[in-house]
Amino acid sequence: MTASSSTAGCVSYEVFLNHRGPDVKKTFVSQLYRRLVSQGLKVFLDQQKLQQAGNYLTSQIESAIRTASVHVAVFSLRYADSIWCLNVLLMLESRKTTIPVFYGVKPSELRWTQGNHGKYAEALQSLANKTSYDHQPRQKKLR
Repeated sequence: MTASSSTAGCVSYEVFLNHRGPDVKKTFVSQLYRRLVSQGLKVFLDQQKLQQAGNYLTSQIESAIRTASVHVAVFSLRYADSIWCLNVLLMLESRKTTIPVFYGVKPSELRWTQGNHGKYAEALQSLANKTSYDHQPRQKKLR
């Protein structure tokens, strides 16, 4: 395991990858991760071992977001179905560069439109109404 994916200690990252694992982790995101690491960048990608660590994962993600100078948000078909993804999106710091990647969705599907049109409208409106992210996952999924 590289230093960029280590679960030990405080690691400083240059890039934070935000994505919905079941949609893109084994395809696009893993390829992007390998390519960025091959260019010498320290990249945070949540690994299976981190997910097993429970609450420790949240603190690792928060730390990675704080240290990374670039955030990449990969919006996929079911991204907005995940409260966890939306909470991490809320954690991304607005004063840092965030690069949106639209994987299998059109940017217009994410736009804030009147009448809640588009696949993401309800989830993003809910996110906009929050003042902070949820530490506990919700039982009800946003549609």
